[in-house]
Amino acid sequence: MKVGYIAALIISVGVFNSCTENFMHQNRTPDAETIYSHPRVDTAYGTYLAARVAHLRQDLNTAADYYVKSINLGADNTEIIGRAYVLLTSEGRIDEAAEYAKMAQQKGDKGNFIHFVVMTDEMQKQNYANALESLQKIHDKVYQASILPLFEAWIYAGEGKQKEALNVLKKFKDDKSLVSLYYMHNGMLNDYFGNIEEAQKAFDTVVNNENLELSYRSLQIIGNFYIRNGKQEEAAALVKKYYDKNFQARMLLELYQDIQTSDASATPKLIDSPQKGQAEALFNIGTIFRGYQSDISQIFTALALYLNPQHDVALVSMADLLENNQRYNEAIKEYAKISPQSPIYFMAQLKISSIYMQERQNQKALEKLKNLLELYPNDYQVLFNLGEISRIMNQPEKAIKYYNKALKSAPEVAKQDWTIYYALGMAYERSGQWNKAEEVLQEALKISNRHPFVLNYLGYSWLQHNENSNEALYMIFEAYRQNPEDGHIMDSLGWALYRMGKYEDSIKVLERAAEYLPGNAIVCDHLGDAYWQVGRKDEARFQWQHALILKEDAEELNKDVIRGKISDGLQKPAIINFNESLLVERLKTLNITE
Repeated sequence: MKVGYIAALIISVGVFNSCTENFMHQNRTPDAETIYSHPRVDTAYGTYLAARVAHLRQDLNTAADYYVKSINLGADNTEIIGRAYVLLTSEGRIDEAAEYAKMAQQKGDKGNFIHFVVMTDEMQKQNYANALESLQKIHDKVYQASILPLFEAWIYAGEGKQKEALNVLKKFKDDKSLVSLYYMHNGMLNDYFGNIEEAQKAFDTVVNNENLELSYRSLQIIGNFYIRNGKQEEAAALVKKYYDKNFQARMLLELYQDIQTSDASATPKLIDSPQKGQAEALFNIGTIFRGYQSDISQIFTALALYLNPQHDVALVSMADLLENNQRYNEAIKEYAKISPQSPIYFMAQLKISSIYMQERQNQKALEKLKNLLELYPNDYQVLFNLGEISRIMNQPEKAIKYYNKALKSAPEVAKQDWTIYYALGMAYERSGQWNKAEEVLQEALKISNRHPFVLNYLGYSWLQHNENSNEALYMIFEAYRQNPEDGHIMDSLGWALYRMGKYEDSIKVLERAAEYLPGNAIVCDHLGDAYWQVGRKDEARFQWQHALILKEDAEELNKDVIRGKISDGLQKPAIINFNESLLVERLKTLNITE
């Protein structure tokens, strides 16, 4: 594929869809959801409405069921059938999808995507002639010149036609943008046919090309080939090279250790069937689409998993796509399919815990991480995440313990990661150990090259402790210059202006912070204080009352103090000591005007 072909392939995503427009992940429509929250399902129309509501709610399996039911009740127009087979495909129900794809063809749907669905289903059933026939109905020149040879090669392999398989693959041999893909599939095909020397040449070409970055799946496949053919040390060295560059990728370490302990005579071939080879082709194309069209990527990944349900990398990719679309329960189910024997198991379990943390299911996250700690007692990432969940659960002493253990177990490269010092500093500060917090935060500031989050946190903390006022103000202004759209930094800036006695200016900034962080208790408290100082007392009390019921950062509030302000008001605060002329001069270097 020439450079233009990849661009054309991505731009022409619509060619896949035809009558089945891109509708897997639509914006929620509350009105429709309300109107049809209890639709009748005893008619084709009622069932269709039920499908639409499920679709809007991102319950795609249920939506597919209702679309199918509406078709069976007579609502068999091309659009509804198209919705059915696309959703069935995306949910991995390929045998059903193929049935409705064929029905859509009979109704006049000329979308190219139909042929990929039918081809995959026929491939699974070993109906290779039918699979090839379906694929060759795609007449778009972009696909003919780019990705079809990849699929045709594995269909020919299924038919035992070695020569045809290798010849058709040569159609994109000279395409620089797909050179790695060509040699990987050339190696897999030759390995499948037993041509060890030719497979070796192809895989070595990939390994020895310094311009290519091998994917994890490529390392698995090539490593598997090397082990089976007496090159176990070379396989281990190849994986170690990538692990040394990415110390946090435990899955690389697990793969490295698996290779070291492998028995060549007991190692099965990873790609031992045309179906598994075709799954690799489908997954490769899904990966190409990943950065441009996640719906199409999900569909091709689902097709790959239909042909090879044990494809652990595809499983993780599918889970990640679901997670990105906020389908967290489905993502967890996919991650949970990864076998404990897989090198990817650790990463999948860690991802599950991260979803729990994101969804504020803190206890589940904690339990998952503790289970991982039993399996990997000195793992840096597990210890760090345990620190994070402990801090989130307002248990700073436990967080400190885990963060310090993480630092002790971390390789030297990890110790240059500012985030752990930043997190540890926050935990020390919240536990009342300010001297230790200050020391660690200053280390984070140095390592991070004055990251705005560290600038903001340390500057704000100094203001709260009435220390280093000039430096604190400058740091908060510097953080704002670097990241003016962060609500927490806006709050710090507004509070800094308040402490300087510039109440009207502080209100402007704090009101904007409240727009960015409407659920944040600290912002409401600060805004209430600023309102009070300019005589807007009713608004001040409203903000304070609101702060009492908000949950975000509520642990930092003294609610008795707030209740006192609601009852008795607020005295004029002492203005912090700062050198205004020095501050103005320093702020000129940041291009910030008050």
